[in-house]
Amino acid sequence: MNDITAVAGQLARLRESLQRKQFELDETVLCSQAERSRSIQFIAKLMQACRGHDRELDSKLAKLKQKLDGQPSLTHLDQDLAAIEKLLQQHSTALEESIGLTAGAIELGSRQLKSLKGFPEETRKSLKAFLATPNGYGLSDHQRRVTQLLEFYQQAIKIQLLPANLPSDTAGQGLASASKETGEASACLDGKVYSRIADELQRLITELDFAGAVGESLAEIRRQLLMGMDPTLLAESCLQVIQLIIEGTREERKSSRAFLTALNESLSSVHFNFTESLDEGRALQQASQTSRVALDNEVQAIDDTLTRHHSSEALKEAISEHMATIGLLLRERESMTARELHLITRLSTMEAKLRLMKEETAEYKKRLTIQKHKLFLDSLTQVHNRAALDERLELEYKRWLRYRTPLCLAIIDIDHFKNINDNYGHMAGDKALKVVAKALQKSLRDTDFIARFGGEEFVVLLPNVNPDKFETPLENLRKAIKSIPFRFRDARVEITISIGATLFKEGDQPSDAFERADKALYGSKNGGRDRVNTDLG
Repeated sequence: MNDITAVAGQLARLRESLQRKQFELDETVLCSQAERSRSIQFIAKLMQACRGHDRELDSKLAKLKQKLDGQPSLTHLDQDLAAIEKLLQQHSTALEESIGLTAGAIELGSRQLKSLKGFPEETRKSLKAFLATPNGYGLSDHQRRVTQLLEFYQQAIKIQLLPANLPSDTAGQGLASASKETGEASACLDGKVYSRIADELQRLITELDFAGAVGESLAEIRRQLLMGMDPTLLAESCLQVIQLIIEGTREERKSSRAFLTALNESLSSVHFNFTESLDEGRALQQASQTSRVALDNEVQAIDDTLTRHHSSEALKEAISEHMATIGLLLRERESMTARELHLITRLSTMEAKLRLMKEETAEYKKRLTIQKHKLFLDSLTQVHNRAALDERLELEYKRWLRYRTPLCLAIIDIDHFKNINDNYGHMAGDKALKVVAKALQKSLRDTDFIARFGGEEFVVLLPNVNPDKFETPLENLRKAIKSIPFRFRDARVEITISIGATLFKEGDQPSDAFERADKALYGSKNGGRDRVNTDLG
């Protein structure tokens, strides 16, 4: 009986324990369902917050929500969660970069606004308060400041467009008219087209090498382009550049024609004097020979006289006649000596004139050589330009066909170069191009070749390179640029380059190698930039 009572007690306790466990399990299930519900709600809110930022992220979040609705095991969602986490991290990085760029643009625009004069008192106070306000934290804060900045710029444009000589009652009408004209002119030029024309125009000016007033005028136009020219003035600037190029070409042609005319006149004068001197020299030679023969005849006649005459009187008379003739011949010899001295002086003058002509011709030849050299140099970076690249590439290609020594072609692009121009101005961009070009040139061998291909791109030719290690010198170029301590407006800026390279292979034309190198460069930039990528075909 006691045993039955003990077993009954144990069963009762076991039942109570099972009931507690069941209750705890029910609570766990309820909590799990609540957490799952909250997770689904969180995913839905996350989808709503991220919608429109990235198609791939929207798709992955939608698929994750569908899977959660099916109540799968959480371990089955690890791969989806990892992919979404990676995309969110990428967006976070891009957002930070965007905020940084926006903050830089706001700072630059604020400084430019601060330097403007002529704002009304109320606007000036608002601008002062705006400049004193910190940038804020999030992207929305920066967007709000950009909007305010654009409003100030709009007011600044209106002030600049308002004609100074209009009375106050017609100011609104004049502003409306000016705004209409500006709108019509702006409509004629798309922003990208304007930017491209401005870049090409200033690049054209850097390729020119005119001296004097023409060169100064072109330099002033380029300065205005770099500082940012009003789109309505771009067409007029293009016409001015064309006119200046025509004027400069005319001046150079005029200078060349004047030099060649002077050279031709000098050569004609020298030729005339030389002909006269030659005739005079021949005449003197003939006269000297005639005088010598006459003198010999007189000497012989004296000998004959001494033989024929025996009386002293007759001999004296005959000798006197001979001496008179000899005296006359000697005077003629003195006259010929004077003519010889005059001829020597003339020849000396001709020699000096020919020496001067030689020096002037050598100087002109030197100028032509310098001009030819400049035609193959990029005036901004002082490395070779595209014309020089075409010539050198043809030479290296023919050498490669003949000897089959390895030849590497690499295209180099400065990463995020547009950001430098946008944040620090075109002058900073020019400085970066100069420093990068100098560093690249310094890091290459004497037998290597570098040229500015256009914009922020450079092309490098590496002849007779080790085909198994041709990436090594390119990596050295990348590291050399990355290690340069660039500073713009007291700010440390890291500049990197992306490189795409290839080796010439059997059946290649230069265009084939260019296509592979360009494809490799595209891969380098898509792979995160600041790297060397190769495509051997």
